[in-house]
Amino acid sequence: MKRTTIIIISILLNISVQAQFNKVGRTALQFLKIGNGARQVAQGEAGIANANDINAVFWNPAATTGIDLAEASFNYTSWIADLKVLSGAVGMNFEGIGVFSFSFIKLGYGDLDEALVTSSTGGLDTRTGNTFTGGDLALAFSYARYFTDKLSIGISAKYLEEELYNFSTSLWAFDVGSYYETGWKGIRLGMSAQNFSSQARWMHTLEEAQQSYEIPIMYRIGASMDVMGGENLLLGGDPEMHKLTFSLDAIHSNDYGERMHFGAEYYFMNRFALRGGYKLNYDEGNLSFGIGVQQELSGISFQFDYAYVKYDYLESPHRFTITLAY
Repeated sequence: MKRTTIIIISILLNISVQAQFNKVGRTALQFLKIGNGARQVAQGEAGIANANDINAVFWNPAATTGIDLAEASFNYTSWIADLKVLSGAVGMNFEGIGVFSFSFIKLGYGDLDEALVTSSTGGLDTRTGNTFTGGDLALAFSYARYFTDKLSIGISAKYLEEELYNFSTSLWAFDVGSYYETGWKGIRLGMSAQNFSSQARWMHTLEEAQQSYEIPIMYRIGASMDVMGGENLLLGGDPEMHKLTFSLDAIHSNDYGERMHFGAEYYFMNRFALRGGYKLNYDEGNLSFGIGVQQELSGISFQFDYAYVKYDYLESPHRFTITLAY
């Protein structure tokens, strides 16, 4: 097992130094790269092998097998340029069958000023006084189940839609993932591949012409380890009082170079959480942190999570998540 762990860490580190060529601007539907779930985002988005709640459906559908009976969540993100991202998910575990989930992501552009583009505008204001709008939408149906007592596999089918002015596109995409609990030193492994699809074909409502673009395909491999919170763990301790988890994810996409995500999560009395993370090879949003509060009332677990991501040149996003577990 020690040799296996060393090999996995070596693979993750090697990925981070390979292929630094970035292919920015080659994909459409960029909203698919916005992180959903304050808990995962606060940990530097290093959560595919750590978070196994309902919000895992946005990162690794296989990890939703952590749902006991039923869970529901709602996420709000105050995004850059005064944009707002709303997302949510609901899932239910059917014993002996698996976990079924439904999720959505909605991003609205608001009202945008219409302007004319000509070769002789100079410094003149070319706004017409009219406005237009647009937005993004993702609807997903997911299924996951344990195939052994340690390994679970999940899949998502997603309907994607994007509109801007007189242009629009819609298509189907798929996610697949795996989640493996090694049972040794609190180590868990996760892998996921997101947004397998054909190209997005943009259609104009008034013309027959169309243009095609790829969408962001994301490959993730990650590991997490509970270093505090149990007798067999690195630092030992009472899991009812303290729990400390470190996470590491490696990311490969079709529109950027390889990236690394690092995250940490500390729970006190299974009720209060402190989180932090850092991402490598990003122009913005490298550092993140957040908090969480969990309380159980009448058999229902209520959790509130907050995440802040530090941006240097753009507005720093804030995320809020409310999760109910039955």
